[in-house]
Amino acid sequence: MKKTLYILKDAPNQEVPSLMPSQSGSGDGISVVLIQDGVKHKALPFARVFALSDDTVAGKGAVVFPPVSYAEFLKMIFDADTVAVL
Repeated sequence: MKKTLYILKDAPNQEVPSLMPSQSGSGDGISVVLIQDGVKHKALPFARVFALSDDTVAGKGAVVFPPVSYAEFLKMIFDADTVAVL
């Protein structure tokens, strides 16, 4: 199964880009990592959504997704077959 990683950096007041599938199942290989203002998202239709830990403590409000460290984030990037930054 191909692994796809989406990195979302924009605040939730913008539309989630149409390049992302509209929903995700738990075993389809899609993961999302929220960085910068993207950590402000409260709900996304994906099973595997994470927030970069350094951005969760940077005064961006309460974060509802599990944090990942930079080391984990880099591993996710290199493990993915496709990476898209949106």
